[in-house]
Amino acid sequence: MTLAPFLSSGHARRAASISASVTGPAARASAIAGTAMAVFYSLLNGLGRITWGSLSDKLTRPKSIFAMTLFQAIMMAVLFWLGRSEWGLYIAAALIGFNFGGNFALFPTATADFFGSKNLGANYGLVFTAYGIAGIIGPTLGGKVFDATGSYLGAFIPAAVLCLIASVLALIVKKPSKA
Repeated sequence: MTLAPFLSSGHARRAASISASVTGPAARASAIAGTAMAVFYSLLNGLGRITWGSLSDKLTRPKSIFAMTLFQAIMMAVLFWLGRSEWGLYIAAALIGFNFGGNFALFPTATADFFGSKNLGANYGLVFTAYGIAGIIGPTLGGKVFDATGSYLGAFIPAAVLCLIASVLALIVKKPSKA
């Protein structure tokens, strides 16, 4: 799940860098489109934090993480096609931002639920370090796939599969027993 949003943001940056070689009115339109995409992403990221946090209080953390990662799997599977149009890219950015916001609401509380609150700072620090590493690995792998194949499809489909695996794990992984 963690690689998916970074991979999608790498896709958006690549599209922006390609369009940056355009000059004149097209360049201005590209800059406006990139700004609009960032605004949609950011707004729905904030809404996602509130929504996923509220859902987790009602549904439980595992069910909320299941739903969030399943939704992200769907987004990764369709982003390749959805991102081919300007409005499709806006919609994809907004929905991925919405899910990405859920990470910030669900992961700290799930870490506390799973390991307890005694060492929450250290435990969540480790979780967030893994999240940061994924922020480096996801776009790098996506870029390598693109360089080798000329397409991101070979990156987005495995990302979707990883999100599906994460959704199943959210339901089956149990808290460690106290030793």
